[in-house]
Order: sequence, then structure tokens, then C-alpha cells
Amino acid sequence: MSAALKTTLLRNGAFIAFLLIATFWIDAHINRSIFIDNDMFRHALDHRSLLSFLHMRYMTWSGRVVIEAALAETIRYALFWKLLIPFCAVLLAYAIWSCTLRSSLKPAFGIPLVMGLFLLLPHEVTEESVYWLSGFYNYLLPVSFAFFSISVFLRQNEAGNTMRLLSLAALPIGCSIEQSSLLLLFCTVISTALSALGRRTVSLYSALYLTLAAILSAIVLAAPGNGRRYIAEIGNWLPEFPQYDTLQKLSLALDRIHRTSIGPDNHILLAALVLSLCFLAVVKQNRGFQDMAAMGVMLLGLLLMLPTHLLGPLRCDRFLYDLNWVSLNTYVAFFLTLCLFVSILWCALSLKNAATLLSFLTGGFIITILTGLSPTIYASSHRILLVLDLTLLLYTCGLIHTLLTQTQARFLR
Repeated sequence: MSAALKTTLLRNGAFIAFLLIATFWIDAHINRSIFIDNDMFRHALDHRSLLSFLHMRYMTWSGRVVIEAALAETIRYALFWKLLIPFCAVLLAYAIWSCTLRSSLKPAFGIPLVMGLFLLLPHEVTEESVYWLSGFYNYLLPVSFAFFSISVFLRQNEAGNTMRLLSLAALPIGCSIEQSSLLLLFCTVISTALSALGRRTVSLYSALYLTLAAILSAIVLAAPGNGRRYIAEIGNWLPEFPQYDTLQKLSLALDRIHRTSIGPDNHILLAALVLSLCFLAVVKQNRGFQDMAAMGVMLLGLLLMLPTHLLGPLRCDRFLYDLNWVSLNTYVAFFLTLCLFVSILWCALSLKNAATLLSFLTGGFIITILTGLSPTIYASSHRILLVLDLTLLLYTCGLIHTLLTQTQARFLR
């Protein structure tokens, strides 16, 4: 063994050990008891070619060509996804660290911190989007590649050619499902628009990136199978769905967001609110009325997360159904949820890398709200909340970065 390799192993030994432990831990939590979709994809190619299968799915069910190709080809090989799931978790942690903590924490500390915060996500969300095989392929896999690709795009001026090429190579996977592709387009277009306002020219890399991302996203969103699936799912899950107007459909998504925002196991939101209050109350200077209002809403949000019945009318902890549409406390609860996210956005305005945090938070919220346009808004259960929860994780890391840097600056005065 060369001296250079020995030095590298000694210097990064703790980080390498962490990655190995994380890999074994994640693999131990993969849920093999959920068979929905898994068996269908395991046998998808028994009597037909891959191209024939993908054409059939694209025309009749889904535009997720890249993801379903990966599912059909690799789900039979346990070693493949046993390595891929931890890899995607680390890739996601790297991307979030790169967007928020890069200048305050070295990767050997920052990436484990992000992965630790990842454990604060609601169990129902990770159970369905990480540890269920089909859920992993359709959620964590594309979302982690999308976050990585965005993280490189946002710091393209400092990134080398290798990282730029990797960010482009990640696009076919990152843009392979609706939520991750829309988030990627939203964040990168906002970044490009802000650069244009700053009178900076759009680079060749940016133009190529956005063009490729738009084409790949259009392939997914314009699939003929999406329309057929939409009609089929109405009959399967929500027959009254066509009778709802747009506001009612979006209310269903807000209902899903509200339920997770008052859940006692939503520890990532809890951490975000506690750190936000610490920042607004202790660190931020020249606090105004908006800051005090945001703090009041966040304190109320914390109280609503407590497992108590004292605030039952405000919690409104049951899903919408026929009688709930005319219940006043339903709309009061929804209004408080909206106020909570507006308060988070207001706090993000004062943090370092505010533009990045705001684009992720706004994009995640809008994209989750848009899931209300699908009749599977409830059938898709908790996994549709992964993107929103990850933007809260990124926001939490942004808070940590700001608290670290400002505390350090005070000590150095």
C-alpha cells in the first residue's frame, strides 16, 4: 500500500467508517414485505422485450420510461439495489451539503450531519419512498439525482468540467418523474433568471442544461399513458373527482400538507421550527413586526404538533370528506398551515443563500400542491410528501449554516 493511500485512509477513516455503517443500516431497513408493484416489475420482461414493455407503459400508463426501465432490468438483483439505495442517500446528503453547508462544514462532517437529519423525516414518508423498493425507484432515486444536478448547476461557476458533465448525465434520472423534474426546472430557471437580472450572460452549459431538462421533462409529462391513467385512477380511487373544481382539488393537497405539518413524528419540521425561532429570537438583529408575527405562528405550529387534544379544533386532524367541506375549522386549520409556510419563507429571506433556500422551499410547496390535481392524492399516501420534506431538510441545513457562521463571526470580533 502506497504512502499516499495510507494517508488518505487515515485522514478519512472516520468518514469511510460512517459510510459503511450507513450502508448496512439502510440495507437492514429495506422493507421486503411490501409487494405492491415489486412483483409486477420482477416479471415484466418474462414474455416481452424491454422496448415492448416500455412502449406499452408509455402509451397506456406512465411516462416514467427511465425509471421503469431500471425497475424492470434491475429489481431482480438484490445486490444492485442494496448498493444503490445507500448511494442515493449519500448523493442526496452531498447535494444538500453542497447547497447549504459547503462553506461552513467539511464534507466529512457535513454529509453525516445531513444524513442524520434525514432520519428526522416522518417514518411513513421514508417507509414508502426509500425502504419500499418500487417507492425507492420512483422517489428517492430520481429525487437524489435531481438534487445533485441542481446543486452543481447552482454553483456552476466554481464547479469543474467533470462535475458539470456529471450534472448533465444525472438529468435523465433526475427528470424521470413529475415531481423531481418540475422541482429541477423551477430551481434552475429561477437561478438563471436571477443571473440574467444581474446582467450576467447565460453560459453555454446553462443553455444546454435547461434545454435537455425541458426535453426530458416534456417526454415524461406528455406521455399518452398519463391521460389514460388519470381516467382509470378516477374510477379506482375517487369517482367524485371530476365534480371538484380546481380550488377543491388543490384543497385536497393542502389537506395532505396540513396533516403532515401537525404530525407528532414530523421531526424535520419540528427541527426547522425550533431553529427558526432560535434564529429570529436570538441571532437576527433589527427584528420587525413581520419577524414577531412569524415567531408567533411558528410557536403555534409547535403547539399543534404536540399530542394533545387542547387545540383539537385548530388541528383538524382528519382528512377531508363530504361534511368537512362546510366546516369552518377546516379552513381555519388550512389557513394556519399556509401561514406556517409563509413564516418559514419569511425566515429564509434573512438566511445566507436565501435565493437557493427560497427556490427549493417554494418549488417543493407548489409541486406538492399540484398533486391535488391527481385523483390518487390520497391513494399515493405519504410518499408524495418526500420532496416537500427534503426541502425542509435543506432549509434546516441552511439555518444551521447561518447559525454557525454568524456565531463564529461574533466570537472572532
